[in-house]
Amino acid sequence: MNKINPEMKKVIEEQRLCYIATASSDGRPNVSPKGSIVYIDGKTLAFAAVRSEKTLRNLDENSAIAAAVLDVTQRQGYQFKGRATKVSEGEIYRQVLDPLKKRLPNLPPVQAVIVINVEEVYSF
Repeated sequence: MNKINPEMKKVIEEQRLCYIATASSDGRPNVSPKGSIVYIDGKTLAFAAVRSEKTLRNLDENSAIAAAVLDVTQRQGYQFKGRATKVSEGEIYRQVLDPLKKRLPNLPPVQAVIVINVEEVYSF
């Protein structure tokens, strides 16, 4: 399965919190919580990188990424795997940051917006 369906989109939009997994070029893993996951379209997600030095360093070395989103009350979750790119301007950048800045007026500096081109989707 490689498309984000409406049910998955709903979980993403309601939960916002996800766990991002990356790995360095030598395979050393890193998992980091992110409270800014955004559905872009049926094959694209994005989030703001805030205080994300290891995540960004790993993505510089290896663009593979996974995002896990879970609705604990419904016992429903999804893992999205794909490739990441960093953006610092443009439509997707604004789509992630504008609502985040409204919700969190004291948001620390955003290092980048990470766009995930989703290649695989798994439910759990």
